[in-house]
Amino acid sequence: MRGRDWKEKSSRYLRYIYLRLVRVHDTPHRVAAGFSLGVFLGVFPTFGIAIPLSYLLATLFRVNRGAAIVGSLIMNPVTTPLFWSASAAVGGFLFREDAEKILRLWKEGERLWSLTRGTLIYLAGNTIVSLVVSAVSYGAAYVAVKKYRERKASESR
Repeated sequence: MRGRDWKEKSSRYLRYIYLRLVRVHDTPHRVAAGFSLGVFLGVFPTFGIAIPLSYLLATLFRVNRGAAIVGSLIMNPVTTPLFWSASAAVGGFLFREDAEKILRLWKEGERLWSLTRGTLIYLAGNTIVSLVVSAVSYGAAYVAVKKYRERKASESR
């Protein structure tokens, strides 16, 4: 029963995020660009300041601030292991290093503020993962906003 509750809560949460995104009063491009910016900052290691940084940069780049904040919420306890592993794997592939070794070093005390080889490999991989996830999120958000608005416009006729 607990698994069912978790699935139901997750589904409601994702629907809430979706509705917050598609109902924003702005152009589809600005909403998608804001969301994409937030996703990039959410995946990239910003050490807990992704939300204020998303707001600040969205203001600076003149994209939707609300969508940027929503996008920054992509990094959470469920997705963190996925993004960390993907970052280590991509960095390891680029530099021909073992991804598990990079993650182990990072988890055992080598942190991002100590610029060692493992950290640089991880950051290289994370930058690519952040850019790819951000680009995909732009496209998904743009399409979602357009389709939602087209459906609402056809329903009101």
